[in-house]
Amino acid sequence: MSKAFADTLGKVSGEFESEMLAELQDGKGQALSTVESSRKEARVAVTKILETSFKQADSLKRQIIGAAELEVRNAQLRALERVVVEVFDSAVKEIQQGLGSRYEKSLERLVREGVEAIGPNARVHCSSKDRKAVLAVISKLGGNQSRLILAEKSIDTFGGVVMSSMDGSVGFDNTFEARLERMKQTLRLEVSTVLSGN
Repeated sequence: MSKAFADTLGKVSGEFESEMLAELQDGKGQALSTVESSRKEARVAVTKILETSFKQADSLKRQIIGAAELEVRNAQLRALERVVVEVFDSAVKEIQQGLGSRYEKSLERLVREGVEAIGPNARVHCSSKDRKAVLAVISKLGGNQSRLILAEKSIDTFGGVVMSSMDGSVGFDNTFEARLERMKQTLRLEVSTVLSGN
């Protein structure tokens, strides 16, 4: 091999090596740039996934807490309703046992309320056990200003009266059961207040 050929070959080989090293260096730079870009994209993707996971976990936590709070509230309402029913049952038992000397005064007040609602001319309905006491109240209240008549047919009630206009077009239920029913919401609130200690 001649020296000129060897020099040319060495020169070409050196240039090729320089070009290859330059290309490798460029390729390395591009690869590093691509890797860094991929890392940034991966960090952004991981951050988004974590944020979404945290949001979903928070949402699920709120749902679970909300469902638990609702169940507790429903349990409290069921317990309150049981207590209210017990209070009403107890009140009805007391009514059934009678109010003693206060009973006739209670009937008088119930009839007076009926007169205020219906007017001075009314038919008074009561249970068979209350007929005598209601007749006494009617006699006491009757006079020139009002005309109260005891209905012949008795009604099924623990106590109290149902009053109606003479033509039956207007009625007023003032039985103990009706009064308890009208007071139920107020009593629920009172029982709830007592139970909660407020």
